[in-house]
Amino acid sequence: MKSKLKYLLITILTFTLTSSGFAQQSCPKWGPYVKTAHMAKISAELMMADVMFPADGVAPYTYACSVQFGIGKSGGYCGIQKAGPDEKRMPNNIFSIWDFPNKIQISAQYKDPLTFVGGFGGEGTGLHSHADFGWKPDHWYTNIVKRWAVNDSTTFVGYWIYDQTEKTYRHYVTFAVPEKNAMLHGDIGSFLENFADEQKRSRTAIYRSYWMQNDQHKWVHPDSLVAEAGDGSWKAERYGNDGVRVTSCGTSPWQKKTFYPVIQKSSPELIAADVYDLASYYDHSQKKIFVNWSVLPTATPQLSYEVQIFDNSSYSGSPVAAIKGTDPDLNSISIAVKDFNLKNQDYYIALQITDIFGQVSQVKKAVLEEKKP
Repeated sequence: MKSKLKYLLITILTFTLTSSGFAQQSCPKWGPYVKTAHMAKISAELMMADVMFPADGVAPYTYACSVQFGIGKSGGYCGIQKAGPDEKRMPNNIFSIWDFPNKIQISAQYKDPLTFVGGFGGEGTGLHSHADFGWKPDHWYTNIVKRWAVNDSTTFVGYWIYDQTEKTYRHYVTFAVPEKNAMLHGDIGSFLENFADEQKRSRTAIYRSYWMQNDQHKWVHPDSLVAEAGDGSWKAERYGNDGVRVTSCGTSPWQKKTFYPVIQKSSPELIAADVYDLASYYDHSQKKIFVNWSVLPTATPQLSYEVQIFDNSSYSGSPVAAIKGTDPDLNSISIAVKDFNLKNQDYYIALQITDIFGQVSQVKKAVLEEKKP
């Protein structure tokens, strides 16, 4: 009798724990998601947010999307990923955009030497990129998505990561999307995904500092964040004044959709755009002036540039030659010149860049003079 009663109690306890979500390891059917509130109608030039994996929250087969975004008639996402335990690859990032309704192929305008670009399928089709850059737990990474207009049929969308520990920016990829003047839009979304872990190990990511720069180049931040997920074990909690810590998979009770008010400054703290070095030379055979410059990885990344050449040391009046353009990765240009006689006088080079945040650098100057052996 006692053994039957004991068996009955164990059966009831097991059923109770299982049905309440405590006993069995589970993952939510979708999410968990963290999303900005009341930003969906903003037409944006730039979106960014911070992500970090705490050391005790890293698990294989984990993707922490930092910025999920709309771009014109399509959308995309970016973030950092931990591959499976048997894969030799370093922790990587991902930047992908879904195909557009016009079915014209998305292409990679630029990719870092570390970046791989290819197509993807499954949940729709599109163009995918990843770079095994070796992110580290307990380090913050700002994922930045920037768009800019190109012509009557194309918009460029670039992806940068700012490593807050190393204090360096790196441009990983730029995609050319087949839509005129496509703008970023929608609430910024982040999500924590178990993409192949059958053991359903617990994993944690922290998201914070959500920003948009609207089409008037004004900074906008959310008034609150919302965390939610499908059925399964997950939880979320406030992190500081502008973030949320989410845990996916485990035995914790399921959490309901939760809002977190946000307190942020009027704009993010950014270092001003800056040109580190500038040099030039004149090619007599081509009758061209070549100008090259450098922007350190610790400086905010270049988006566009303008070079002017003057015939006086005060840099006044109309330039004898000038060129400008939009290209984050161009740091050397040539300018054809007429009636140019470097033996009779020196010329004066002025360079100014605008960074991806719309900040304009101070003018960097250099003197072009005849060099004699």
